[in-house]
Amino acid sequence: MQIIVVGCGKVGSKFAQVMSDEGHDIVVIDNDSSSFERLGASFNGITVLGVPIDEDVLKHAGIETADGLAAVTPDDNINMMACQVAKEIFKVPRVFARIQDPIREQVFYQFGVETICPTDIAVDEIRFMMLGEQSITNHTIGNTVVDFIYENATREQIGTRLDTIKAAKDSMIFGLLRNGRLHFTAPTLRIEHDDVIVIAKIA
Repeated sequence: MQIIVVGCGKVGSKFAQVMSDEGHDIVVIDNDSSSFERLGASFNGITVLGVPIDEDVLKHAGIETADGLAAVTPDDNINMMACQVAKEIFKVPRVFARIQDPIREQVFYQFGVETICPTDIAVDEIRFMMLGEQSITNHTIGNTVVDFIYENATREQIGTRLDTIKAAKDSMIFGLLRNGRLHFTAPTLRIEHDDVIVIAKIA
């Protein structure tokens, strides 16, 4: 894929490195040349210095033929504008944004932009770890919102095969968390003490 990454901070540089290592054509845009140092000497992509909401800068980055754009700067407004330009003017098929303010998530959604909100994810995970109660995170896949529900395994479920656990309507057993690692559902996977069952449900 030909992917444009807007913002070369910690998230943008890491995402660019990972995708580049997987063989994708990556272009990173940032208005601070020193930010590109985070990419390291092994980065095989291209860097473009400039304002990421400027159409000429985006054209120089190859947006007219891009398969996707990920806006991951620390500024929600810049991310929003970059995504709008990519989606509405250049018709980029896959557009994603990182947002810091959960309140703005609905605004992004109305413009057809898929979002990742680290604030929501962190709060949900900390609450779950603190209280040991059911926790829910949600992600938009295509135009569908999917809830990921985390439930502590009950005493009765210990020793049971995970694939025999029944899920509610419009839900499926996605896997389980064990010692911080996700394991997908498999016929050989049995539930152990302190496991967390992960359920995917269409919202």
